[in-house]
Amino acid sequence: MHGYSYEFAKKVRALALRKDAPIGVKLGLKAVERGIPVSHIASTLEVSRMAVYDWFTGKYTPEHTKLQQLKLVLSGKTK
Repeated sequence: MHGYSYEFAKKVRALALRKDAPIGVKLGLKAVERGIPVSHIASTLEVSRMAVYDWFTGKYTPEHTKLQQLKLVLSGKTK
């Protein structure tokens, strides 16, 4: 949970438990659990931190190429 507020982590966990949780929320939970900072994800994917927060809360879904890049970042296969 390093780098995430308790409230944000709690929100993402609750959203991810839903049966219909968007992929961005599910990946957001992985980022929270692994302590990968939003700032790192945003700079690596060349998007704003707000875009990443919006993906993690289900407000928006990342486009396909960003989704693939996000999966790579979370798997540790990219810096």
